[in-house]
Amino acid sequence: MIGRILVGIDGSKNSWTAADYGMYLSKKLGRPVIGIHIVDIRLLETPFIEDVAGALGFTTYSDVTPKIKELLDERGRALLAEFAKKCREKGADCSIAQAFGIVANEIVDMADPEDLIILGKKGIHNQYAPLFLGSTAEAVVRKSKCPVMVVSDRFKEIKNILLAFDGREKSVHAAQYLNSIYKDLEPENITVLTVLEEKSIEKEKHIKDLIEEYLKVEFNLIFKYGYPEEEIENYLKENRDKYDLLIMGAYGESRVKELILGSTTSFVMNKSPIPVLLVK
Repeated sequence: MIGRILVGIDGSKNSWTAADYGMYLSKKLGRPVIGIHIVDIRLLETPFIEDVAGALGFTTYSDVTPKIKELLDERGRALLAEFAKKCREKGADCSIAQAFGIVANEIVDMADPEDLIILGKKGIHNQYAPLFLGSTAEAVVRKSKCPVMVVSDRFKEIKNILLAFDGREKSVHAAQYLNSIYKDLEPENITVLTVLEEKSIEKEKHIKDLIEEYLKVEFNLIFKYGYPEEEIENYLKENRDKYDLLIMGAYGESRVKELILGSTTSFVMNKSPIPVLLVK
């Protein structure tokens, strides 16, 4: 059972889509939604602050920092006020919270293991802070103890779900999570996609037995053959209008193997044309 739904709000189009999904799932699942805004303290430490200070006529770096911090704080409060207004209009049970810190760390610290975090794939600060390595969404998915849903810039009701399943622990968790939300979400169709290295009747039977053991709802099972990230991407491209949500396990490989071979989770999360719900 989901505890709370935490939505990251930064003013970007993607984050407002995340807000739409948060309010939608709040009503569907009967859980409270919390709009959170984190003022990124790195924006107060980067070299361009010195240029801002000069442009505003401040003689020292320290003179301008409190002013910029105040402006960022006011902007965050305005964004959260807009979120709260949208919630009231849609009848969702919501609250708001704001903090200063490293964005990914603060979001993760705010969430409990039973919560759900919803984030936009691309945030408003990406274009202004190109030296910040990696995306906030990816950092949150890696660090979070609870599931994270990553969305782009288009909201769509969740009627048809695709579950990526390979039989390993994280994909089993993803199947079990789908079980827990299925009754309230009431999707019309569930499709399970498994990617094997090569065609094998024995392996297909093993996967079929596993998914029937762990997924307690009706589903269609599809097998593809090749590299998981490529096959999942290609399947989504070919069927992007057929599905509304992809559910999969997050970061099932070791960090060393990911470094050498790349991460299926990161690849799919960035390439997927539909929202991705990542389960630890």
